[in-house]
Amino acid sequence: MADTKIVLTSTQMMMAAHVGIMRRLQFLKRNAVAVYGKETDWQLQIEGALSEYALAKYLNLHWEGVGVIDGDDVGDQDVRVTEHENGSLILHPRDSDNKKFWLLTGKNGTYIVRGYILGKDGKQDKYYKEMVILS
Repeated sequence: MADTKIVLTSTQMMMAAHVGIMRRLQFLKRNAVAVYGKETDWQLQIEGALSEYALAKYLNLHWEGVGVIDGDDVGDQDVRVTEHENGSLILHPRDSDNKKFWLLTGKNGTYIVRGYILGKDGKQDKYYKEMVILS
C-alpha cells in the first residue's frame, strides 16, 4: 500500500471541525479527564475529527461524525493522527486486539494515509516506545 494524500475541501473541513467542536464541548460538560497524559484541547479534538473524515474519504465509507465514547472512528476501524511526517501509530493496552488502527500524518485537512495494523499486532513489545510529551 503506497502512501496516499487526502485533501479535504473547505466544506468537508468545516463540517468535520464542527464535529470536533461538539466533541470538545461534550468533553468539558462531563468534566472528562485526559487519558495517557496528553491534555485534549480544541485543536486535538478538531484534528481528530478531520482525520476521521479523511480516512472515511480514503476508504469510501460514510462517516457518522459524533459517535460514542470509545466507539469506532470510521466503520469498525480507528484512526490515529500526528502532524509529524515521521510520527508513530500509538496503541494502548485497552485498544481492541481485533480492530484496524490506521496512521495518518498531516494537519489542517491535508493528510497522508500511512497504513494500518491490527491492534494485536501493533501492541507487541517490539513496537513499544516510551511516550514523550513535549510542552
